[in-house]
Amino acid sequence: MATVRRQRALAVFGATGLALTLALAGCGSDGSDEVSSTSAGGPPAAAPAMPQQEGAAQDAAGGATGSGSDTGEAAPGSGGGAPVINREVIYTGSVTVRVTDVDARAEEAIRLAEAAGGFVGADARSTDVNYANTPFEKATITLRIPRDGFYDVLGKISALGTQESRKIDAQDVTEEVVDLDSRIASQRAQVESARKLLAQAKSLNDLVSLENELARRQAELASLEAKRDRLKDLAALSTLTVELVQDTAPPPPAEEPDDRGFLIGLKNGWDSFLTFGAVVLTVVGVLLPWAIGVGIPVLLLVLLWRRLRRRRPAVPVTAAPAAPSAAAP
Repeated sequence: MATVRRQRALAVFGATGLALTLALAGCGSDGSDEVSSTSAGGPPAAAPAMPQQEGAAQDAAGGATGSGSDTGEAAPGSGGGAPVINREVIYTGSVTVRVTDVDARAEEAIRLAEAAGGFVGADARSTDVNYANTPFEKATITLRIPRDGFYDVLGKISALGTQESRKIDAQDVTEEVVDLDSRIASQRAQVESARKLLAQAKSLNDLVSLENELARRQAELASLEAKRDRLKDLAALSTLTVELVQDTAPPPPAEEPDDRGFLIGLKNGWDSFLTFGAVVLTVVGVLLPWAIGVGIPVLLLVLLWRRLRRRRPAVPVTAAPAAPSAAAP
């Protein structure tokens, strides 16, 4: 019996080993078929893309799409940067030039501004005298110059003589203009809506109220447009104030030194002490004539009165009689 059982167990193990061998052989044949089909010229299997490769592919596709668009905005990932915005900048400048002939140089400055496309906003000329009573001429001209030619005209006007001072201020109003444009667009939509409602009004009360509302919205729209146009005008035409003075005019006042430090404090203290002494001496000088003219006579009268009081005779004092003593009983 033991021999039979042993033979059965060996048969089972043998069958199991044969089945496993056949299964492994089938898997190997499938892999070899796939490899042979690939090497035979068939389409290769697509490898899974890495996250970096997917992002690069998307960026490339976005760049290709953005390059063909007409919006002028950079597509995300294309590396084109932010769109270029036309800045609205208001330039305001002033320059002082010392010249020999004020009228001739003023006319030349006006011609320079007009040649650049500008115009004269104001022109004031006068004659004054210096410290030596020598007359000299001066002119103050306000020029409106296009922004593109502002610095060119400024340089040419400064070369008309000897430049004494120059100051330029720039104010960026781009955000204000953009905000006004947005509000104007919204206000126009409200005006159109009010007009449509006005056309559909059926009663007199509705007609009057809608007309008032439409008039109010139109007034607000006109106010916003006026502000926007004013800012754009100031940005498009810069303002330059030119002051021309004759060379015989007195020089500009020197700048005051810094009033800080120990030596400056000591000097200010000494000056204040001298000022106080001068005030005291002034008061004494004012009171001295009064002291001489009034004080001396009053002093003499006081001394004379005391002397007369001392010379006045003393009044004798009489003793009262003693009362009689009462008699003893």
